[in-house]
Amino acid sequence: MARGERALRTALALVVAGTLQACATPPSGAPTSSAGPVVDAEAAKARFAEIVAAHNARSARLESLESRASLELRYSDADGEHFDQCEADVFLASGGRGALRATKVGNNLLWVGSDGKRGWIFRLEREPTSLTVFEDIGAFAPGQRFAGEGSAEFSLLSPSAVRTIAGFGAIPDGYALRAATDGAGAGVESAFDVVTPVSAAADAVIRFAKSGLPARVRIERRGGEQMLSAELSEYVAAQVENLAQGAWPQVPRRIVVTGVAAAGQKGAEARLYLDAPIAMTKRMKPRFFVLDDLVAQLRPDSIEHVVASEGDDARR
Repeated sequence: MARGERALRTALALVVAGTLQACATPPSGAPTSSAGPVVDAEAAKARFAEIVAAHNARSARLESLESRASLELRYSDADGEHFDQCEADVFLASGGRGALRATKVGNNLLWVGSDGKRGWIFRLEREPTSLTVFEDIGAFAPGQRFAGEGSAEFSLLSPSAVRTIAGFGAIPDGYALRAATDGAGAGVESAFDVVTPVSAAADAVIRFAKSGLPARVRIERRGGEQMLSAELSEYVAAQVENLAQGAWPQVPRRIVVTGVAAAGQKGAEARLYLDAPIAMTKRMKPRFFVLDDLVAQLRPDSIEHVVASEGDDARR
């Protein structure tokens, strides 16, 4: 295996290392967390109804998004602390479709994608090359590993995970507000977070800045166990065709994802820097989301099909 791919896979696996603990049985009702009570303050509800409505209008304008990017990885293992960097292309389309390609020195490392129902990961910078296809992916939260080689990378870089972690995803009705216990911090709208389910067993906890844009997205298991945390900053306007510049949606250029650290270790980080993102499809091709077309193009040496199960994470 080439060093570039080995470093990429090791770092991404370490970012999600904290998710290998057993899943708790999801309770019924609104999302709750041991990190703070879900609140029902009328003033906060009215204010956040406006914030969520504006966020969802922005999300609707980001149905399609593409960007070149830089992916930086910081992690530690038995050999010490490491840093690696590669280039990436991000393509997001409607219906949960999308693709992320990671390259280094012009060579493909990974191609992660989905047609909205199935997901896949091609591992290309090694011999033999391989493809893992994950069936029925809709029930899984970003950072949640399941059976199959490459599931750690897929759980972070799949289209749905990128949308959630980067604060692009719409917030459905039924969200809750939770009183923050770590302080609002500079530039934060108030000491409340928006809590919304992202799977049967996990929630996204979204902290909004005074600008009305997401400043942090945490993924937590029910009960408060943190899986991932993403800090979002350096927002820029993404051009939309046939829309006035003042209405272009804002997207974070800098996305820093931190995994839960194991005992005695530092938490691994994955930093994604978007380069001139646009909410259009200039370079995006329909075949990017058609598995048969990708197989014909990338020609993996082996193919594995995995039926995702909610119990996979607990068994590992």
